[in-house]
Amino acid sequence: MIGKHPPRPLLTLNVGITGHRAHLLSPKLISELEHHARDVFARLKTATLNVHRDEAEIFAPEDPVLRLHTPLATGADQIAAMAARVNGYRVRAMLPFAIAEYEKDFADPAELAEFRSQLEATDERFALPGTREMGDEAYVRVGKAVIAAADILVAIWDGGEGNGPGGTAHVVDLALRAGAPVLQLIVDHEGDTVTGRRLMVGGDAIEPIEVPLDGQADYDKLVRTTLAPHSEIGRQEIATFYSETEKRTNWRIEYPLMLALLRVKKLGKPWRQSSIQDDIDYEWSAVRESFPASARMPLERAYGWSNFLAIRYAQFFRSGHVTNYALSALAVFIALTGLIFPAAKLYLVVAELSTIGLIYLNTGSGKDGDWHRRWLQYRHLAETLRPLVYLKRTGVAGPPFRSDYIKGPLHREAGADWTRWYASAIWREMTSPTGETGPETIRKLADHVIEEQVKPQAAYHRVNAERMHHLDHKLHEVGNFLMGAVIAACFLFIVGYFIDAHAVKKVTNYFVLITAGLPAAGAAVFGLRGHGEHLLASSRSANSANALDRNARRLAELDEIDKLARELERTAAIMLSDLNEWTTSYREKSLEVPA
Repeated sequence: MIGKHPPRPLLTLNVGITGHRAHLLSPKLISELEHHARDVFARLKTATLNVHRDEAEIFAPEDPVLRLHTPLATGADQIAAMAARVNGYRVRAMLPFAIAEYEKDFADPAELAEFRSQLEATDERFALPGTREMGDEAYVRVGKAVIAAADILVAIWDGGEGNGPGGTAHVVDLALRAGAPVLQLIVDHEGDTVTGRRLMVGGDAIEPIEVPLDGQADYDKLVRTTLAPHSEIGRQEIATFYSETEKRTNWRIEYPLMLALLRVKKLGKPWRQSSIQDDIDYEWSAVRESFPASARMPLERAYGWSNFLAIRYAQFFRSGHVTNYALSALAVFIALTGLIFPAAKLYLVVAELSTIGLIYLNTGSGKDGDWHRRWLQYRHLAETLRPLVYLKRTGVAGPPFRSDYIKGPLHREAGADWTRWYASAIWREMTSPTGETGPETIRKLADHVIEEQVKPQAAYHRVNAERMHHLDHKLHEVGNFLMGAVIAACFLFIVGYFIDAHAVKKVTNYFVLITAGLPAAGAAVFGLRGHGEHLLASSRSANSANALDRNARRLAELDEIDKLARELERTAAIMLSDLNEWTTSYREKSLEVPA
């Protein structure tokens, strides 16, 4: 069920773990760490519940989901798994190798038995396609996968430089550089104790940027900063999004009517929009066979709503522009008609004022309805959501962004719009992949992306490129025809004046109507052409189609998970690059009174 309104994301906290193995920890230290770990996971849980209570209007009413992603190595990984289970977290094992191969890491029989027990107690298991020939790279990969899955990384660590790639220091450094906060339990090997906790939010493992982490309020702030939106304007726009309903009837058909009149696109039934459920079934029917519902459902509902609303408000906004330019030209013709029917001048003035009033009414409706912002943001959200299911399925690709904050000049943070937050919240809610991943699984995923995502998007961009080029050409032809008609009228007037000046003077007002009215109509046509930037849109779509074609060829050759993840990130970047350019181009083109 899609619901009566766009879905609110289910509040979800994903925690990752890294840290020392058991051989570096004494029994006393392990016991102390178990106590600290239980307290940390309890405080993070309490903070999440507090955010859920305080942000009841932002998140879904269902209980928050808490997950721990752990490689289940001896020591820190297993300590965290036990502490998380005690506090009601779902535990997902993330292994660098297939289970049978990973068991070889546990040489001691007691450690192997404990690993098997811990693995049996997990809720989900995911094994990366590592091999022993990869050496440390297999452990680096699983560390990256943990970071990709986690909103917060817990590190049980002494703060030292570590033992090279794949070690705790390296994983902490990767997390900080990726923008994930790291909560450290500080291990003192000499004193054989845990000396405290600290929260790192930037910098690197050796010289991190720290913020206070003392009482529950600091944990609340950490979780709120990580999971909740920051901008008050964004919150208002989120509330507007949540209040949207599925209104399938749309009588603002001026834009599709113009396309039909110019023979750019058949008219169809522009007043009747496809249902959200029909759009979801069309867009995601193939995906349903490839992805579990827990990974797919949050995404397809969110995408379905944002895509439906983007189409609706695009038609509102574009039709509003067509109407404004058409009414502007009409107002000029009405004014000039007074030259021919002077006795009706009063009525014509009233009609002209009424026409101008309609322009202001149309513009005011667009501004009051926020058509421009809603169109741009809903389209941006839909296209941001589109590739997430494939990125998630790799198990090693990170979220497209971790926050609704972006880094501005001089390293200052600036608020982005709420769509970043919403897409990130949907990403968190989606379940991560399970099972074992091998070359066949990777190849199948790449084929799915090519057939279900890349090729359809490339085809769309080719059609859009042709359509926008055709539209620009047709508007150019109409504008040239109108100006040509003015030139012809002027030429006929001059010739006629020398042949029979008296007769021409009798029809002078008609010539004025034509030679002043048609340029106004031509200006409206060229205004529509300039505002739409159709040639630029055509060029962007053509470039995107070519880039996606090259992307498909590269994907067809991949059978390694890391390369696939990087190529899928490039796929998303190609699509978002076109979208970002389009958004930037249209951001300043709000609905205005033509002047």
